[in-house]
Amino acid sequence: MLAVIPRDEPESPGACTQFLRESDVDCMHCSLRQTALFSDLRSPELGRLTRHIRSGLLRAGDVVYRAGETGTAVFTVRVGVVKLLLEIPGRESRIVRLIGRGATLGLEALAYAPYAHSAVTLRDSSVCRIPLPTVDKLHGYNPALINGLMHKWHEQMLWADRWIGLLGAGPICQRLGDLLRLLREISGDPIDELHLPPVADIAAILGVSHESVSRQMAELKRAGLLTHVAPHVFRCSPKLCG
Repeated sequence: MLAVIPRDEPESPGACTQFLRESDVDCMHCSLRQTALFSDLRSPELGRLTRHIRSGLLRAGDVVYRAGETGTAVFTVRVGVVKLLLEIPGRESRIVRLIGRGATLGLEALAYAPYAHSAVTLRDSSVCRIPLPTVDKLHGYNPALINGLMHKWHEQMLWADRWIGLLGAGPICQRLGDLLRLLREISGDPIDELHLPPVADIAAILGVSHESVSRQMAELKRAGLLTHVAPHVFRCSPKLCG
């Protein structure tokens, strides 16, 4: 079982992701309270124990952390979508998962491991940065935190299995439809405001050419299943995304 061992470094923000704008957090009244890492903690002292957690805005394409870096924090996505890139020596990076609202990134840092992927925002996103010493302190105060950590780890394993199963093989039209449904699920976007990644990212996710994605998108538009309403924003028919 995962054991949370206190870190030697002092509790401080450390080498921080460069937020465009950041603020204090109120975990007790967070809109993601039931799905976030601290959902099992009910202590009235939660505000004091989480004072080093910072919430910040990142623009599309900003790096949350890079593969191989020493993990100093875990991150929760409040709004937006983050892509996880697997760095393969001598080859292009591969998008292995997309992470959305309520999910936690960088859990491998809890096991004293470097970050396994590079995490990059797919669109403008709001992210909470939780320093590892804060996780240690919360766990020491309330061992129930381990339940939240294990739940988040299990959640990511199940999501990875779904990602591989739905997007790893099959006709491109089927996989593209599955990707659109997964995106709506993790982002919380309504059907009439579905934010899609650039064609290059969709092609990288599905392991096909840009031309194949563009051709399939054009067919969905001609069929009235996908309507372009703004840059990277589409209205998706319930027949396709419902």
